[in-house]
Amino acid sequence: MQGAAREAGQSPAAAGGAGGPAGRMGGEAQALGYQGRRVRAGWGRYLVAPRPLGLLPSGVPPIEASALFKLLEEDPDVEPVAQVQPSRSRGLGAIAEPHPACPPIAVVKMPQERARALAGNPQVVVEIDQPLSYTPTPSVGVGPVPVIDPMLAITLEEPEHLTLRVVGSDGEAVAGAHVWAIGTGGPVHGTTGPDGRVTMTLAADTPDTLQALYVRPVAGYWPARTGIPQPAEGQEAVVMVQALSETFEGFPGRALTGWGVEAMRLHQIPPTYRGHGIKIALLDSGVNTAHPDLKDTVKHGHDFTGVINSTWGLDATGHGTWCAGAIAAADNNAGIAGIAAEAEVHALKLFPGGHLSDLLEAVDHCITHDIDIAQISLAYPVRSQLAAWKLADAHAAGITVIAPAGDTAGPLTQVATLPGVLAVGAIAHTGTYPATSPLTQVQPPWPGPYPAPFTPTGPGVDLVAPGAAVITTALGDGYAAVDGTAIAAAHVTGLAALLLAHHDHLRTQAVPRTADRADRLYLLVRTACRPLPGADPRLGAGIADAPTALGIPASWQQTEQYTATERRG
Repeated sequence: MQGAAREAGQSPAAAGGAGGPAGRMGGEAQALGYQGRRVRAGWGRYLVAPRPLGLLPSGVPPIEASALFKLLEEDPDVEPVAQVQPSRSRGLGAIAEPHPACPPIAVVKMPQERARALAGNPQVVVEIDQPLSYTPTPSVGVGPVPVIDPMLAITLEEPEHLTLRVVGSDGEAVAGAHVWAIGTGGPVHGTTGPDGRVTMTLAADTPDTLQALYVRPVAGYWPARTGIPQPAEGQEAVVMVQALSETFEGFPGRALTGWGVEAMRLHQIPPTYRGHGIKIALLDSGVNTAHPDLKDTVKHGHDFTGVINSTWGLDATGHGTWCAGAIAAADNNAGIAGIAAEAEVHALKLFPGGHLSDLLEAVDHCITHDIDIAQISLAYPVRSQLAAWKLADAHAAGITVIAPAGDTAGPLTQVATLPGVLAVGAIAHTGTYPATSPLTQVQPPWPGPYPAPFTPTGPGVDLVAPGAAVITTALGDGYAAVDGTAIAAAHVTGLAALLLAHHDHLRTQAVPRTADRADRLYLLVRTACRPLPGADPRLGAGIADAPTALGIPASWQQTEQYTATERRG
């Protein structure tokens, strides 16, 4: 949302679905307790747009966007921030529907009472400019861990402290590892220092009431779940995590073929299928472009969260870097290789600090910059009609939109539920992680693939892909074992790039960039899925099968083995 407003689009035509009851917006703002960034007390940050003609009540005249924006600028109770007015003079937008579904949008700050009054006008749509975040995570451990109401927590007058040291199986101190201590008072978090040590303050627990420790290294080691160390008198508590190089012989100097690649049979397609010429936008936390596997792959991007655009090449969380590696890490005979190693990845940074308005502008960026595939890894808490219209415009422009179904172990996230979005859930596979992995606490008693514990229960999951114990690029120059429906979505994004580059009925050179192209791709991917055992709604149509989707004859081995202990060389 930074920079000058873009050119005004043409008047929008009718779009399906209502914008929601007009009078609800103020109540939702209060319920969310959201004040936006740099917003004064009692004010909120909102999106205001003219309601499309076909959705106006009978007898209510439309209002032009320019007239609405002028009224907002003249209103003493409204502080204009920016406008989302995509250009229709370049890129895929030029061949999209002449009248986009999403109208021009004003981003404003105003008192909640003013927003409530404005939402009562049937000529306009008013929504909260919601903050973007990753999906809420389910409770950890074998059983649910209740959320503790801070007002009911029994706190210690003198908090106790837990100090421990995280070391690798190679004897090295593990710096920067995230450590969670789970107790009756809720989780406590800390990060290890250069010496591998961390001290956590226990305000509502003692070391005796803690139940488990979860350790997630930044790179180089497997995540671990363990009990609370009980060191001998005078000795420090130590938690050991297993090195990836101990599991995979010669890694990372020797290239690794991950279990996800084998599960989707991506290793059974011609080596010339590399996604060349396909543009992929990763709407996430940016990408660590200094990583040796990504520095030549991710050369384009934009930061929608701040005034310094160059920060799209910095990743504050590692999340975008994980997905970028699975999609397009360089095939350089070391580390890992992405599914579509020759695709062109654009890092569109939206976290931390991004809002719904930034997401809408990022989608416009995709439309006007000839993006073929957009993976939207972020979510927002409340349904947005403006987002639905904006993604309808992306679909009309032929952009394939893929989203993680969400790490909720419950309903799908808002983006994943929208029409024209391919919602991807996650599976895990026994034997692909060490015994100390948190996944061992939830895996089934039988061997093989199973729904990841965090994948949504549906309905609405289109398909699943490998999303647990996946080895991918990380912060720094290393590699990490990661979980999540976003890494599962990255597998599908990589496959989609191969389809657009190499399938006879989808190749960009032969098929116009229209909604029909996106629909064909969705149909190909879903019909090429292999059903997994059990009628489980979490699995959707099953796991995407690359040779089938690409029309490549190949036999499927029913006794596939994806065990970490066997993949040593």
